[in-house]
Amino acid sequence: MPLQRKAPAEAAHTASEEASAADADASASTSLVSLAILEVLADAEEEMGVTHLAAGLGIPKARVHRHLTALRNEGYVTQSDKTSRYRIGWRLFLLGQKLVRNLNVVTLAKPVMQELRDLVGHTIVITTSNEQRVVVMDLVRGRTPLEIFLKPGTEYMLHASAQGKVMLAYGDPQNTDNALGRPLESCTPRTVVDAAKLREELVEIRQKGWAEAPEELFMGVNALAAPLFHSGGQLFGALAIVGSIHFLPAPARPDTVGHLLAAAARISKAFGASLPPGVGWSGSPSGA
Repeated sequence: MPLQRKAPAEAAHTASEEASAADADASASTSLVSLAILEVLADAEEEMGVTHLAAGLGIPKARVHRHLTALRNEGYVTQSDKTSRYRIGWRLFLLGQKLVRNLNVVTLAKPVMQELRDLVGHTIVITTSNEQRVVVMDLVRGRTPLEIFLKPGTEYMLHASAQGKVMLAYGDPQNTDNALGRPLESCTPRTVVDAAKLREELVEIRQKGWAEAPEELFMGVNALAAPLFHSGGQLFGALAIVGSIHFLPAPARPDTVGHLLAAAARISKAFGASLPPGVGWSGSPSGA
């Protein structure tokens, strides 16, 4: 088919669109450079100079200097009068505080918790802990005929719950020693109150990447839990599936454990964690 020449007006309009797209790309690239500079400065433990920043980012010094000047003028970075080096400024610090307030861990975890509930049908709980007890942060209610009643703020003993066992297995060893050094209270006839036996179970939990506590906290109730980590690889808390022992039997079904481990991995990644080995990150229930 023969080529057709565009009318002048149409050609001008096309050229304008192409120019606008190019400007948008350039603007996006410019914004990303500024963000890259801020990330490097935020990670640095000391002030950084233009040369060091440019070398680390692979960007010409003149371009880095232009971005730093603009960021300094708006308060996102500050420059030392003595060294002429740069560090994070007050405005970025305030922005970080706002982000922490508005984008909390529950917001990040909720969609994954809902998907896990849809897969397994049981109540899904996210917990953290203090030195002595598990604390429920949030939950998604299950869809089984028997509903387990929980609410945010509920606290349970560490040794008697699957979530608590996760905290004892992966948390600060000193806190674990302190917790197991006290007399362990029995919540049901099935609660493990022998510290030596519980320590053996904690070793097994670390090996397989998840814990369970069938009827150890409440008769008729079972729970499976996996650890949640945040940036730096530090333990944040636990993700748990909680349900009636009739619908969530022990030993746990491998597919249920797999869904739990995969969900815990996704939440940990959303928290900024790397994927430590031996915690069932693949979604396959190691040791199940």
